[in-house]
Amino acid sequence: MIRFAGIMRHVAVAMVAAVAAGLCGCEHRELCYDHSHWLDLTFEFDWSKAPDADPRTMVVYLFPKDGGAPRRYEFGNRQKAVVRAPAGEYDAIALNGDTETLVERGATFETFEITTAEEALLAPMRRFASVSTASSNAPRFEATADEPVRQSPDMLWSAKRENVSVVAMAGQQSVRFTPEESTVTYHIILKSSKKLSRALEASAALSTMAEAYSPWQGMGIGKEVTVPIALDIVGEDSFEGYANFFGHCPKGDEGRRHILTVYTSAKKYFHFDVTDQVHEGEDSGGDVTIVVDAVPFPDPEIGTGMQPEVSDWSDIVNTDIDMN
Repeated sequence: MIRFAGIMRHVAVAMVAAVAAGLCGCEHRELCYDHSHWLDLTFEFDWSKAPDADPRTMVVYLFPKDGGAPRRYEFGNRQKAVVRAPAGEYDAIALNGDTETLVERGATFETFEITTAEEALLAPMRRFASVSTASSNAPRFEATADEPVRQSPDMLWSAKRENVSVVAMAGQQSVRFTPEESTVTYHIILKSSKKLSRALEASAALSTMAEAYSPWQGMGIGKEVTVPIALDIVGEDSFEGYANFFGHCPKGDEGRRHILTVYTSAKKYFHFDVTDQVHEGEDSGGDVTIVVDAVPFPDPEIGTGMQPEVSDWSDIVNTDIDMN
């Protein structure tokens, strides 16, 4: 009986081992049919279309064509980087990273866009106790008064690649991008009709500009927004400023007007229709320069200026705007 019991124990152990081996074999077969292999992938950047670009970092998104979640990579080398990626079919977008204002959003290749955060209209004039409150009281041109106010974007360089194949067991593979400048820099020049006082401060805001940029479409998209612009006195008779934009007329309506509103610390403001300069400047390619001559800037009201608690604007100055 003792010998029989021992034999039965050996049989039981053998059966357990056989079952375990069968389970291991099933798991092994499943792994053999799993084609989600990871491999090294090299991103390369050709800066021939933007030789002066100086990004702090570069970002690459891989969007799986089967609809999976995108993969985001960021690295400091603007020429080349090697990452690990699973085999598959992708669309890809590259852009510069580590910026102060650019915001990335969207989970698919077609919906991905770069935008900026909301901004107070008078944010460029930072000396006021509450820029947000002062901004809410600042007059706006009636036709564009409902536009959201957004930050001016940092310089953006971007590129796209469609139908990128990352093939398992194919060795080292690479994806090459050719980034282009995707924002437009505006130079605003406001020439005074008289010598300016250094005590006067001013800022501007430009309406009907694109809210975001789509690398897939290669153009500005989204809502029409107003963007504040910082201004500084240059020489004795000019205010000047620079700002980047994602482009104009995001809805493709060339009949829309672009209004440049100038605000001063003396609580006087000016509206200028600069539509022609915006359209002609962007159509010509490169940066855009907007010039307004003989602006009747006021003398500053020393010791008072623009106070947030004051809701009205005294001595309002409106310029005639040709809407034809």
